[in-house]
Amino acid sequence: MKSIDIAKKPAYSWVKMKNKVSSFGIGDRSHPQAVQIFEKLGDIKKLIKQAGYVPDTSFALHDTDEEQKEHNLWNHSERLALAFGLINTPEGLPLKIFKNLRVCGDCHSVYKFVSGYIGREIMLRDPWHIGSTISVEVFARVLIIGRAFCE
Repeated sequence: MKSIDIAKKPAYSWVKMKNKVSSFGIGDRSHPQAVQIFEKLGDIKKLIKQAGYVPDTSFALHDTDEEQKEHNLWNHSERLALAFGLINTPEGLPLKIFKNLRVCGDCHSVYKFVSGYIGREIMLRDPWHIGSTISVEVFARVLIIGRAFCE
């Protein structure tokens, strides 16, 4: 790609709340709530693993070990946006997250587990889920009953 001067577009995700947009890049720690976001991600990871989630590391870079692959998956921008949204929206309200690139299969699985676990509708929109002329929302909802971990 370098030889023909093609650059890959960086992945980012965003959430709009109260007329303010918060955006996140991969592993982004520049957000004022970064500490809380990564703590929430740790909580999410622990809870969905207890519910049966197994990471699909085939969506991570292939030249690292399994532990590093899993770590890299948890730094995806859509997961940061998810944690931010859960921290900053009232329990029970739908959460809408947008991404500029295609969502990986493992992130989609995480969204399904989280949505089902907290009983909350999570809409994840990316440019690859297209219906006629507009993007359609992917509703990640499964029927897993459990206690909510939203604040």
